[in-house]
Amino acid sequence: MKKNIEGVSRLLKGKCQFTCLDYREVLAEVKNNDFIYMDPPYQGVCRNRDSRYFSGINFDDFVLAIEQLNTRKIAFAISYDGKLGDNTFGKVLPQSLKLKRIEIEVGRSSQSTLLGREETTIESLYLSPGLSNKQLAALSSIGKRPKQLTLLENHGKFSTATR
Repeated sequence: MKKNIEGVSRLLKGKCQFTCLDYREVLAEVKNNDFIYMDPPYQGVCRNRDSRYFSGINFDDFVLAIEQLNTRKIAFAISYDGKLGDNTFGKVLPQSLKLKRIEIEVGRSSQSTLLGREETTIESLYLSPGLSNKQLAALSSIGKRPKQLTLLENHGKFSTATR
């Protein structure tokens, strides 16, 4: 674990800024050459009963924030809705946002495993119209063949909005 953390740290040093702010504050500060990865709390799984997670964000407010990023031609990716077994979590983001949606099989659910079930988790990754063709090509290959992604190439700093 230590080796992995140190490796990621070296990779991101000088290219990344982590914050603990309201996501709208972070998004208001991004620049045109930034790349933003958002992994907001999933709808339907983050309620008050689980203190590990922020209780969720308003869907309409989040859609408005994404529209504003699109207007500014900001490059971003969002991990948002998903499926676990036969259960779907969250509303799919509206087509009006013109995001490319890729469903990614991320493997066996650790929560299901703990409950004695074998269920596969599928997460949606949404890609913004602001991503370059080269970045889209790299991301579109996810799940098709192993490949080192070069998503951060030619980008300045990027931020992760966590709440």
